[in-house]
Amino acid sequence: MRRRYWGRYAPTPFVGAAVLLFVLILLTPVLISSGQPAPGVLTQAELIVDRVAGSSVTHFYVRALGSTVRYAGIWVGVDENFSWSAAGSPPWSSLNWTTWWNSSEVVSFGFALYGNPVAVNITAYYESPGGTATYIGVLAFFVGTGSSGGPDLFAASSTSGIAVPSSTSIDNSSLPLPILLVQGSSGSLP
Repeated sequence: MRRRYWGRYAPTPFVGAAVLLFVLILLTPVLISSGQPAPGVLTQAELIVDRVAGSSVTHFYVRALGSTVRYAGIWVGVDENFSWSAAGSPPWSSLNWTTWWNSSEVVSFGFALYGNPVAVNITAYYESPGGTATYIGVLAFFVGTGSSGGPDLFAASSTSGIAVPSSTSIDNSSLPLPILLVQGSSGSLP
């Protein structure tokens, strides 16, 4: 009898919604943090590779999956115009990282290269009160004629755990190409 009496003044669905709303209001400051997140999915670094058909420039961007994540440092080594073997792989052991760029306290880092083929050695270091993470990747790219007769971007990686397509057509909508870097050890900093 009591339940029916109170149900007139406070129907169960409305009470449940009010309690849920109250809990969300209390937790909102915790759910929406203004600080840097702990290492995880949002801090995962990715390399974005882009090239326009007919252009001789390949563009590269290093950033996190979370759009506002700031890296303590991003280091990029570059080797250009080496010999890409007919088997589809660069000579990993003989790559010479002649150019190094570094940037600190950045959300993203972008650069463009005119060489063909090109290899990049990337390290992105993330630091927050919740911990640190280092994301790494050594990748090589070559623009050549694909099986369809058009220009293709051929890719390879010597870093275990990085998935790259062997070739991507430059003429269709498959570029830009996002590639997730892998978490490495802090000892791999340049």
